[in-house]
Amino acid sequence: MAFRTSYPLRPEVISMFNCALTLKQFAPQIYSEFLMYSRRHLLIRSELNFLRASEVVNNKETTILLLFAVILESNESDLIYNMVQEGAPQRIRDLMKG
Repeated sequence: MAFRTSYPLRPEVISMFNCALTLKQFAPQIYSEFLMYSRRHLLIRSELNFLRASEVVNNKETTILLLFAVILESNESDLIYNMVQEGAPQRIRDLMKG
């Protein structure tokens, strides 16, 4: 998940992540690897830490919110559970308030 610091590539990687989640029945190995690497590299925690440090929503923050939306739409229980455990709902709520 080395895309974290490359802003132009983030949407493309999020798109690939979305494809892996939505088409998991057609490519289970790719799906498993995406999940393994996202857990190994603490993807949700690192993205949420960046979001916590932000005062406003700019380009990178927008891609983080997009990634979280993709995870929620996938209905992947392990990833959603991880988001809840890391406190993502509260931080997103705080950002939406102002």
